Amino acid sequence: MNLKHLNITVKTREQFIKDAQAAFVNVWAGQRIANPYELSFPNTATLRKVITDKRLDLLHAIKKHEPDSIYQLAKLIKRDLKSVNTDIAVLARLGLITLEKHRDERRKTRPKVDFDKLSVEILI
Repeated sequence: MNLKHLNITVKTREQFIKDAQAAFVNVWAGQRIANPYELSFPNTATLRKVITDKRLDLLHAIKKHEPDSIYQLAKLIKRDLKSVNTDIAVLARLGLITLEKHRDERRKTRPKVDFDKLSVEILI
C-alpha cells in the first residue's frame, strides 16, 4: 500500500521559492520529487490560525467515517452545520479535502481526504 503523505511546512517566502525552483529543475531533468505534496505557511501564527484543532478533527472524522454528506459529518462530530461548512470550505481551498457532488434522493456533497498522513515541519 502506497501512503499519500502531505507535508505542512512553515518557511519564508524566499525559502519556498528556492525549494520550488529546485523542484522544478529536478522535474525538468526527469527526476522524481521525493514528496510532491506540500502545503506551506509563512509563519507559525498563520499555520495555527488555519490548521485548528477543530479542522484537524474534521479531517480525522472524514478519513475514519467516510461520511456521505457534510450534514452527516456535522452530526457525527456533533457540531453546528454552519461552522462545519465554513471549516470544510477552508480545508477545500487549501486542497486538504476534495468535495464530490452526488445525488440520491437529494443533492449531496461528500467530503473526502486524499492523504493518509499529515506532518508539520518548521524550519528554524
